[in-house]
Amino acid sequence: MPSRPATRTGKRAKRGTAATDGRFELGPFRLWYRADRDDWNICWLDGRTTRRASTGIGGVGATPPEEAKERLADHWTEWRANAKTIQPVGPMAPGDVLIAELTAMWIEQHVANLEAPERYLDSVEVLETFWTHMRAKRLLPEPLTVLSITNGLIDAFIAWRSAQGASAPTISRDIAALRGPINWGMKNNHLTAAPRIKEVKGRKKRKELEWSPEQVAAILDAAAADEQRRHIHLFAIINLSTHGRTEAILELDADTQIRQGLIYFLRPDEEQTRKRRAIVPICPTLAPWLDGVTGKVIRYRTPTSAKTRGAGGPEWFERPTANIANGFEGVLLAAHDVRPDLGLAHQAIDADGKPVWLEPRKKLGETKRRPKIVGIGTPNTLRHTIHTWHKRQGVPEAQIDAAAGHSEQGTGASYTHLRPEYLREFIASTEAFWEAVGQFTNAHVRYQRDANVVAFAAGRLRR
Repeated sequence: MPSRPATRTGKRAKRGTAATDGRFELGPFRLWYRADRDDWNICWLDGRTTRRASTGIGGVGATPPEEAKERLADHWTEWRANAKTIQPVGPMAPGDVLIAELTAMWIEQHVANLEAPERYLDSVEVLETFWTHMRAKRLLPEPLTVLSITNGLIDAFIAWRSAQGASAPTISRDIAALRGPINWGMKNNHLTAAPRIKEVKGRKKRKELEWSPEQVAAILDAAAADEQRRHIHLFAIINLSTHGRTEAILELDADTQIRQGLIYFLRPDEEQTRKRRAIVPICPTLAPWLDGVTGKVIRYRTPTSAKTRGAGGPEWFERPTANIANGFEGVLLAAHDVRPDLGLAHQAIDADGKPVWLEPRKKLGETKRRPKIVGIGTPNTLRHTIHTWHKRQGVPEAQIDAAAGHSEQGTGASYTHLRPEYLREFIASTEAFWEAVGQFTNAHVRYQRDANVVAFAAGRLRR
């Protein structure tokens, strides 16, 4: 069994992903094709040495064969069963501590116990992508230790993320996933010293991106048109109808959190945190979408295999989802394909500010390179959009804050949702927003969306 690899770990690492160079990764391991032996190898980093193990599976292709992926999954499962805890590495000099090892320790021993570890894991993945980018250009210090984290390297990361369109607050959050392990290492006596990591200028600047009702309409149409993205469609309607936080909506359980016309975003067994979870009335537009729903509200749905259906199994596979970032990106790109004039996506640019082009896909008969298109906005842009709308509509600040989870504290706050006038102007403003969206689509109306979905599929949306 291999020793503990020096790379990422944690909940998100259990998902297999295609790396930027065409490899397939699962947690700290990756598949790499060895052409001289026609063999897919499992590779991992053992301290400062790359280790490899043969899968015995051959076959040239853009992605590894399924058999090799299964061997990788078995390898990962066995490793996790035999190496559940990372042993401390210090106190050691910063030049002797690998960033990958320290980050892995920080995730398993600190981040895993936090209320919302996903936000750190996302940023860790961003940093790993940057390390790969710098390594490919031979600009990354090897081995990458704590001592390697200089202002020059941070400046390069800031420039790289800025070129991708990331805002200063987003870049600051990503850098926190680098600063966090180092500060934690100092606090827990794993490091004898640590560099000071600079902050991002402009990180306090308010987010400016918001979508118009017409842009929201295009997003809803794109989500509703694909059965595998209907959970994105429902998420967007709930978000815009409640001003709820993304994680709260994804965790929403109809059986325990929806009753008597109210959504209780705080779960019964959960304590309020600094990011408060509110109680919000269900507006008329949202109500039909929640009628008859049981269990987890946001559920990913995908067709089952022909083998499963042939054996009498279900036609669809459903599961709760804790992250919709990739699905939401796909919706933005689909909306952009039909309505490029709405500015929901643009061509990606690299760290040098040059447009990114993708090689032709020979299997699809392509002969020319195509631009790499990335979406503009995230699920959180929905929340910012409705927040700005309510302000412009003159909704009392107290009502906006109460729905957003920014306030409603003090004596009697626990019972304000029982009053008849609770969030009255907020709900009226929400319905006014849906009326504005209704000028461009009916995808938000529960029982009148089918004709619009067909129109989208045919590429004939109202322009």
